Amino acid sequence: MKAGELLRQLTANPFHDYKGIYTRLGGSLVQFTTAKPDEGNLVFFRQNRKAPMTTKTLFAILHLHQNKDICYWNNRKIAIYNFKVDHGKIVV
Repeated sequence: MKAGELLRQLTANPFHDYKGIYTRLGGSLVQFTTAKPDEGNLVFFRQNRKAPMTTKTLFAILHLHQNKDICYWNNRKIAIYNFKVDHGKIVV
């Protein structure tokens, strides 16, 4: 999934209030803290003792890197193909 496509789908409803972007690890939700461009991809990851990424920061990063494929880091890059919204949480 391209970053621009995720941004377009998330902003389709301007009245939706998102609480952050998460992934499911070991049955629990883990919130991403940052994203960095890497080899044509935009990689989301979590750092210890860092504040969770705000929705405003998420939208700014997605807008800045619209043409990049999005991935997340879990000991290796894992491509993101879809997402769901669960009680305001974006889960990839």
